[in-house]
Amino acid sequence: MKTYNRRTLVSLMGSAALTACAAPQTVSQSVTDPFEGGIGGTGIVGQLTDFGSLVVNGLRVELTSRTRIATAYGDTTDSALTRGQSLTLYATRSRDRLVAQRVTIDYALVGVVRRTAGGLTVNGVPVETDTGTAGRAVPGRRAAISGTWRAGGVVATRIDQPPDGPDLIAGTLERRSGTGPSVGGAALVGPTGGTAPGSYITAFGRATERGFETDRVASGRFNGIGDLRQLSVDGYLEPVEGNPGFRVAGLGHSFARDLRLAPLSGRRAIYFGRYAGVFRAQLGLVVPDTFPARRALLRDGYADGFRGEVLRL
Repeated sequence: MKTYNRRTLVSLMGSAALTACAAPQTVSQSVTDPFEGGIGGTGIVGQLTDFGSLVVNGLRVELTSRTRIATAYGDTTDSALTRGQSLTLYATRSRDRLVAQRVTIDYALVGVVRRTAGGLTVNGVPVETDTGTAGRAVPGRRAAISGTWRAGGVVATRIDQPPDGPDLIAGTLERRSGTGPSVGGAALVGPTGGTAPGSYITAFGRATERGFETDRVASGRFNGIGDLRQLSVDGYLEPVEGNPGFRVAGLGHSFARDLRLAPLSGRRAIYFGRYAGVFRAQLGLVVPDTFPARRALLRDGYADGFRGEVLRL
């Protein structure tokens, strides 16, 4: 049975004002298969909330001896995986199971923590923490920040000792007239490898008074994968020009142009759907902002349905 609540109806009315020709979103709480039977290689971008294999975005993904585990600094092992990390996974189906072929630990930022009048920053990017953030950001010391981008900075879920190697910023590349290339509002000074605007990049270098001086740049999340057919992505929307008016901050993949996303603006959600050059998201599952509440909601996955708000896109 479809259910509606007051918050959802207010969001839908606000959406109608923004997209007058769009039909209202359909809201449900009966999701048991968020991919709705989709097949093919699966890309997953989100936080590691639990073990028993890996639980990311409420999906349980198995590791095998052949799973490659890496960071931006090189290969590592499953002993490096811990709750609160941001992960990019490529998985395939084996009967009714998802099996990880590749797992990348994604640091949004690695660099020196600075305290400013507005709060903490790393490499010039604001970093927000809350009671659910694991680890401490100590001003004057280097840190590796796991978290989720949104307009205005990174919401940290975990702060770790940094790996050996250069500092980095990993997110969506912007190229605005008059300001030059940037990620998350931090200006990039130096080579960006000819990467197209809107793409996901990892820029290695150091923060200076001029901006983040890049030594080298790597682009893409799922490089070398030819059968990516569906995506599950956790994040916040940020506005962009052109339809559908939004993208997931820091993702590096565009939505299909006919999606209706305004009701999810400002809200954290997990998006599920098909991928064919653009992300044809079918569902947006609204999740809590804080990590402990998100972990509790997603711990048991979707076998018995999703105990939250679901918008069909």
